[in-house]
This record gives sequence, structure tokens and C-alpha cells, in this order.
Amino acid sequence: MFYIVEDDSQLQLLQNIREKKCYIELITSNHNYHPKLSFISLIYIRIIDQDKGYIIPILHDEGMNVDLTRIQSLINSIDEVYVLDKKNFLYFFSHKNIVDISLLYSLNEYEQLEMGNTTRQYNSMYHKHPTKPDINCIIPISIHYQNCEQNFDVVARVFKRYKSFLEDPSWSFYNNLYVGVFYLMESFGIRYQYGNFEEIYKPNFLAYNTYKDQMFTCYNLNNVTSRPSNAFNSINFAAIPHKENYRRAFIARNDYLIEFDFDGYHIRLIADTVGYEFTSESIHKQLGRLYFEKEELTDEEYKESKNTTFQILYGGIPSKWRYIEFFDLVHHYIQKTWNEFTEKGEIRCPISNRRYTKEVGEMNSQKLFNYIIQNLETSRNVVILKKVLGFLRDKKTKAVLYTYDAILFDYSKEDGREILIELKNLLSEENKYPVKMKYGKDYLLTN
Repeated sequence: MFYIVEDDSQLQLLQNIREKKCYIELITSNHNYHPKLSFISLIYIRIIDQDKGYIIPILHDEGMNVDLTRIQSLINSIDEVYVLDKKNFLYFFSHKNIVDISLLYSLNEYEQLEMGNTTRQYNSMYHKHPTKPDINCIIPISIHYQNCEQNFDVVARVFKRYKSFLEDPSWSFYNNLYVGVFYLMESFGIRYQYGNFEEIYKPNFLAYNTYKDQMFTCYNLNNVTSRPSNAFNSINFAAIPHKENYRRAFIARNDYLIEFDFDGYHIRLIADTVGYEFTSESIHKQLGRLYFEKEELTDEEYKESKNTTFQILYGGIPSKWRYIEFFDLVHHYIQKTWNEFTEKGEIRCPISNRRYTKEVGEMNSQKLFNYIIQNLETSRNVVILKKVLGFLRDKKTKAVLYTYDAILFDYSKEDGREILIELKNLLSEENKYPVKMKYGKDYLLTN
């Protein structure tokens, strides 16, 4: 059978894919564009235990194009689908059992999967026409096929080495819940004002992630702590500067942008982990009273309290501060987890069950503690975001940006003020993790 599948008789022969495990690679119109703004040009399918794959034209100048509904039916008949990026795959197809190979690799190797080099002709076309929306529709099918075959060689090696990890207690959390939540978060987009946006943010090419007045972010999930970054098209959405011109560039599509910001989030997570209980009052006030031995703090003392706390927690807890019960408990927790890591060779994180082994590289007790807490922060947020996204499913209000200890919503008055109370309760778990609310017509928010 020829490697290009483009008529009914050839598609019929592919029905032997049933009850097989297959690698599928989607070749979109231009890989520089956000998947929300792309369409499929070609689809590469290879049964895991066969010696070659097949490529199906969907929208390509060289092919007799196949209807996508036929492909969804074909995919539905496969037992297990392997992809390089499940989050991107979900923009085009659904399947009950998708394995994210890049995620599988990063959970074990603690680094991002690097693919092999693409062909010279492919690179040349992208170099000459990086912004052409349908560049992949004119690059010869044979070139795409060659790249996909090379990619499969990498995929096969990863799968062979780590297939047993699909039974790991952390796998379902990451491959299903983690990926699914951030797919939904970025697919809503956020409204922006064109104006001098390009001058301020200097994107590579604005159309890569914008359609009309809607801009799409892209969460990178394959990081060592599992804390996703969110940068695309030279814009770091996870660290938008607080300067007025940067913030006013993003505006509400509905009525207001509303941000819920967790108060002393890391400290409360740590306290919960070590068995210490703070009140709902500002943590920096509570600890500041102990630092300065006074009830009322000045603004400067409050700022100093905040800085002191983070220096103590993330710089190694000095003995002079261990008279404070919270820090003493944290010190013992750090030592306990470090001893477990050195004796057993691994440690498991709360909620996600993420495993850190000595393969993570150079490690010490404080670094391990930082990894665990960042992982805990992300894991709890993923669980909460699932509830929030489910709650908002039939609402006009949408969650549009996640920045670790804050979540931004595009709020519609049609949903009523009650929705804000419910969101606050969901995020804070009935004030266990207090949140502060800011709002505005743009991202320059006020209390």
C-alpha cells in the first residue's frame, strides 16, 4: 500500500487499525500559528508495531483531500492514540485514550523532549515564508512524510522506555486532568486592544495568535516542577508587566475583567502541608507581629515582613527563626522529605503524586522543598480549575488567564453578582485559602 491515503478504497484498508495502538501526528496549516487559528493540512498515522506510516491529505495542493469526519470515525476505532502534544490534538479531535508522548518524556526525564532535525527543504520554506498561513499546504507531502517518520523514531524510543509509566499513580492526573484544564483555559482567549500593541509587546507576527480582537495564550506544560509557563509569540502572559500601557492593552469582552488573587498562597499551602493553621487575616501581618513583637505594623514593616518570610522559607530556615512554631515545623518537614529522598531515591508530591527521583539532577534539601511546593500549588490549582470551568460551562463569564497565584475572569453582568460569590468560595475552599478581588474594564485592575 502506498504511503499516501486519499481515496475510499485506501481508507477502507486502514480499517485494520481497529484495536491497535497508533501514533498520530497532525500537520496544521502553519506550525507558527496558534492551533486555535490553524486548520489541518495532513494527518500522519502509524500503527506502533508496523514498519511504516501513512499520510492522509485533508487540505493540501498535492492530494485528493479526505473529509475530516472520516478521520474522526477512524480515530474513534483506535484503542490508544499516541501524540506529541495532547493539548494541541484536542483542538481538532477527541478520543477517550490519548497518550501525550512529550509529557511522558518530561515526567521521567525532567526536561522537554527534543525532536530530530527537519529536512533542508522544509526549513528553507519556513525561512522564506514564516507568516504564510497555509505554508504546510504547499510543502510537498513527501517532505512532511519524511519528517513524520523521523518523529516516530523518537516517539517509539520514548514509548518503549517509559510505557510502564502509564501505570504510575501520577499519569492519569497529568495526562488527563492537567492537560485538559489548560487546554480549556487557553482556548477561551482574551480580548486585546490593537492600538500600539505591537509597539509595546513586539510579537513576532500578530496574526500568529490573534483573530480580530481575540488573543490566544499557550501554556507550556512540560516543565520540571509541572508549573506551566505561558509564553507565545514573544509575549510572556504569565508575567505581564504592571506598567499602565502593558496592562491597558487587555480589556473585557463582557463587562469587567475580575481577578481573584490568593493571599499568601505558598505560605498557606506550606502551612497546610506541615500541619500549622493560620487565620484568614493577612499572613504577613500575622508573621510580622512575631518579627516586630507588636500588634500594629506600619506599611514599611508590612513590606519587610513579607520579604523576611520569603527569605526564611526559600533561603534555608536559619536557627534564629525556629522559635516560631510554623518555621520549626517547616524545617522538620524539609529534613524529613530530604531524608526520604536520599534513602529511597525518590519522593512523591501531594495531590498529583508526581515523582522526583535522582534523575532530576543536582539536588539539595531546599531545592527539593521548592519543587514540592511549586508542584503542590499547580496541582491544587488544577483541581480547583476543573471545578471552576465546570461551573462556568453554561455561563457567559469565562476564566481567561492563569498566573499561578491569581486567576483572571472575563465577567458578564448577565450572570449576576452571585456568580462572584460562588467563584470566591470555589477558589478559596470556603475561605481556607483567602482570595482578594480586583476588577476593571481593562487589566489595570483596582481593588
